[in-house]
Amino acid sequence: MNNAGSLDGFRVIDFTQGLCGPFCTMQLGDAGAEVIKIEPPAGDFARRMGPPFVGDESAVFLSLNRNKKSVVLDLETASGREAAARLTCGADVIVEDFAPNAAETVGLGYAQLQGANQKLVYCSITPFGEDGALRDAPGSELVVQAMAEYAASLGRIGDPPVRVGADVASLNTGIFAAQAILAALFHRIRTGEGQRVAVSEFGSLLHMRGIMWSSMSDPDDWYGFHLDHYTKPPDYGYQTKNGALYFILRRGNSEDWDRLVMELGMEEVLADPRFGDYGRAATSIGRYATEVKPIWEKAFENRTREELVDLVKSIGGDAVPIMDYPSLLAHPQVAALEAIAEIDHPTAGRLKMVRPVACFSETPESIRLPPPALGQHTEEVLRVTNFAASKSK
Repeated sequence: MNNAGSLDGFRVIDFTQGLCGPFCTMQLGDAGAEVIKIEPPAGDFARRMGPPFVGDESAVFLSLNRNKKSVVLDLETASGREAAARLTCGADVIVEDFAPNAAETVGLGYAQLQGANQKLVYCSITPFGEDGALRDAPGSELVVQAMAEYAASLGRIGDPPVRVGADVASLNTGIFAAQAILAALFHRIRTGEGQRVAVSEFGSLLHMRGIMWSSMSDPDDWYGFHLDHYTKPPDYGYQTKNGALYFILRRGNSEDWDRLVMELGMEEVLADPRFGDYGRAATSIGRYATEVKPIWEKAFENRTREELVDLVKSIGGDAVPIMDYPSLLAHPQVAALEAIAEIDHPTAGRLKMVRPVACFSETPESIRLPPPALGQHTEEVLRVTNFAASKSK
């Protein structure tokens, strides 16, 4: 096994701040790349996002910036721009999320750097793309969700739309950007050619939204995924004696179904057409799931969640408890995946982090470096370029 990681030997210069770009470059760092995070003198603005803070450190920043080295450069000065340009000469990848034309203003545009580095893979991340009326518009998570119609399917029918709780625009764009960079590196390995790739948060959400729009185009039956109503009401699961669970009946046979109904004392539903096909249309996203939910919960009210999970599984269904944060971290499956790692941070102390997702048999991803202090690696990195760190400030 090679413990160095799949991207060992690749150097990434990261000019991004906030969530989207740093999430992209963290994935590259987890895979073994050397990620040089260029920060302004005030630092990545995510360092000030909070609460929560861990000591003086933003929990948001800590969660997005492991496996990186921090270099402070003031790109408003000639010396800062010169140091940045020197670093890019030896880079394999540059990731930036500057405002439109800002990269060119500080001498870091793709056309300006390509001459000295023909193999450079240059990734630009923007809120709305590089063309059109919104190309110069600033973006944020809520702005992009609203523009991409992403909030239209959440909330209660007839009420105003509700944002997606997770930062789906920022984080999914970070994933798509990392995929694009890897594709460009693969092309470079085959041809020797670098290239520029551009990814937008708006385009990312449109891409993800496409599955819903496709399902609404000329349906054979005006029912199915997203077709019974454009807005789905909140789903709190099925309440039991000691908590909520989620379950679905998609396997099993007549004997299994009869056993479940009798065990729960629900024999009256055998004559209810909404519970036909062994209950498949009466659970989860089934056609009648919402309207028959009170019937299920009446049968569940004197049973524990654990009893019901075992019962549903025994007849070929799927059932899981709806977890909260403490119970999730204590779940044996989390331990079996070794999903949580601990790492020492120089000021925040012992930190718990979620490990990288992928498992490689030969080049494992790993957490090698804690999130850096501001400018922690400025001297180290610039020394390699024979450029005095003091000139960059």
